[in-house]
Amino acid sequence: MLTSSSGVEGAIFLVRVTFPGQDTRCIGRGQILYSFYSSVPHPARGKDVMHAEDRTIHFSTELLHGPQKHDQQVLKKLYYDLSQTRFPYDSSEFSAPPQYKFYSRRGSKTQSVAVFLPDRILMLEEWTDLSLADFCEKIREVARLAMPALGIPQFIAQTATIRSTFALTHFDDARVFLLDHACQQADRIGPHFRRPVAVGGLRFVLPETPENPGNFHVIIESFRHSLREVFVEVKAVFPNQRIDVEGMDAASANIQAIRSFISANIFPYLNQYDHPQESLS
Repeated sequence: MLTSSSGVEGAIFLVRVTFPGQDTRCIGRGQILYSFYSSVPHPARGKDVMHAEDRTIHFSTELLHGPQKHDQQVLKKLYYDLSQTRFPYDSSEFSAPPQYKFYSRRGSKTQSVAVFLPDRILMLEEWTDLSLADFCEKIREVARLAMPALGIPQFIAQTATIRSTFALTHFDDARVFLLDHACQQADRIGPHFRRPVAVGGLRFVLPETPENPGNFHVIIESFRHSLREVFVEVKAVFPNQRIDVEGMDAASANIQAIRSFISANIFPYLNQYDHPQESLS
């Protein structure tokens, strides 16, 4: 097993590889196995470091509670009440009980969704145009109205996910940056896979420690929508929570911890490799 910096055993390496036309899958556990992409020379483009400001594209959180049987009329009123706030939803869907959904679409890709299930509330922003502060405020507003209306006394656990991308400074292809350069796998796996790689990268499972609450699941891989960007996903699981309607700041703090981890930990990890390279070997 790998050992975390705090000395806690249990951190796990996994490797994610996507071949064209196939789903992403893991190919190794407990050992370093990386996907292959043909290496090419990259001219130096100055000595500036990697772009520190990442681009957030996704927020989501699940707020888990004890089992509840939701009443459609109550949810319809909740939908109306939310329409009177800063964060209204444009549409609702009640056709697939016990799952009830409020949602909005903005532009061609941006979506806001709230899903009410018997044991949790799921909120997500896809291709988001909200700031983190606005997303946390939206969570507080939904909880303020939903918890008393649905008879939810407290949330007992939380998951939260942030996805973002980092733009590279000295590499034109994130596959070359991650797989050939950072992981030193150029020409070492291609002969075995015998096919091109669409997406490749790393996955880490980082258990919580006394100093760092939450179990973090981290994905770092090439971004399929832009060759020169690195995709980052951090999903955290926070068990044993006791969050009532007056204590939603704790839910926001959990999400802020993910945001801080991306800025303070993932960025410097990537930045140590984004420097001029005359060639990759």
